[in-house]
Amino acid sequence: MVKTPEEYFQEQDFGTDSKVEDRRFTDAERAFMQKYLGMDEQDVLQRMGREQEPDAVMTLAPPQSAPAAEPAMQGHDAQPASGLLHEELEDQLKTLEEVQMVSFYLGEQEFTVPIMAVQEVIRFMQPTKLPAAPRFIAGMVNLRGRVTPLVYLRDLLGIVAREGDDGRFIVICKRKGLQVGLIIDRVHTMYRVPQRTIDWNIESRLGTSVDFVSGLMNSNERLVSIISVDRIVARVLQS
Repeated sequence: MVKTPEEYFQEQDFGTDSKVEDRRFTDAERAFMQKYLGMDEQDVLQRMGREQEPDAVMTLAPPQSAPAAEPAMQGHDAQPASGLLHEELEDQLKTLEEVQMVSFYLGEQEFTVPIMAVQEVIRFMQPTKLPAAPRFIAGMVNLRGRVTPLVYLRDLLGIVAREGDDGRFIVICKRKGLQVGLIIDRVHTMYRVPQRTIDWNIESRLGTSVDFVSGLMNSNERLVSIISVDRIVARVLQS
């Protein structure tokens, strides 16, 4: 019996990092709180209250291989998630012979995000609304002690929602000191993509629709957009 991607991720023991994370706010977190909450660090700590423990679907950890019965998942070697990195992620990816991607759907459209930016994939949780935030920010959660804005990726990409498109999962990414959650419809699979099959010069192909897309990968003669987490973090902090 073939499992769905969600069932596959739930059954895998990806492990967790036992190291205690530094709970001090980063500069990016402080900037986000001041912009959307109008509070200082102590106020936020008091009002954030209890941390939310997500119903995790996937947690990235040291290299693992998928079971032979699941060919679509074979060859998964999770790379360490990125933290406060000043170099653009796309510049790092261009130096690799292979790029590993997490694939997901918004409606019927497939997208990918580099696994280097991904912390985990969790089931949707209701965020706290932020009255001063733009429409594409669904709100904020306190995820394991980290200030985590949730983003309607569909709104950023200009994809119209249809009946049944309900954003059931969140891809938690961390870049440049800020943890963000990308609200998606469903997880698809993981890819190991040879560098030669990625087009990073996409302006000529996509015209003006490249604000949050950094490249295109060729998957069985289909072009799949690669989402730029760096640009989304910048948009969250600048909006």
